[in-house]
Amino acid sequence: MKITSYIFFFFSFFLFSCQDTCDYYRTYTVYDPIYSSMESIRDSVSFDASREINNPGKLNYKDGYLFISETKKGIHIIDNRNTSNPINISFIVLPGNYDIATKGDYLYADSYLDLVVFDISNINSIVEVNRLENNFENYYINQGLYDDTQGVIVGYNEEVKEEFIENHNCGLAYD
Repeated sequence: MKITSYIFFFFSFFLFSCQDTCDYYRTYTVYDPIYSSMESIRDSVSFDASREINNPGKLNYKDGYLFISETKKGIHIIDNRNTSNPINISFIVLPGNYDIATKGDYLYADSYLDLVVFDISNINSIVEVNRLENNFENYYINQGLYDDTQGVIVGYNEEVKEEFIENHNCGLAYD
C-alpha cells in the first residue's frame, strides 16, 4: 500500500508541476558577418611608418630584424641589431595576416586567401614581388569564412537582443 501511495504522489506531483507557466525575458547576441571583397583587400596593401604593437602574433627573426605579425592587420619591422635599443622602423599593412616566414631575401605572409611574397633585401624599401591568389581558399570555404559572391568575412557586427516570452511552460523545460 505504501508503494502505491508513493507512486501516486510522484505522478500527481509531476503532472501538476508540468503545467506551470511563466513569463520571462531571454537575452542573446546576434553576430552579423562583415564581408570584404578580395580585390579591395589586395588593393589595401601598403607600407607605412612604424606604429604601436597592439595584438602581436607570429614573430620571425632575420639578420638582426624582427618581423612581428599584428593579427589580421599587418607586419611590424623592428631593427633589433642593437638588442638594448630596438627600433620600430616600419609597418606593412596586410589585412588578414596571421602567419609569416622568411627564407633568403623574402618574407612570406598570408593575407586571407592569398600568399604574399615581399623582397626584404633592402629593409628600407620592401617591395611586394609576388602574390599567389586564392592559395588558402579551401581553408576559408571549409570554415565558412568565404563566399564567392560576398567575399571574405573580415569581422562581425554584434547586436544584443532581448525577447519577452509569455506563458511559457516553466515546469521542466529548459531554454
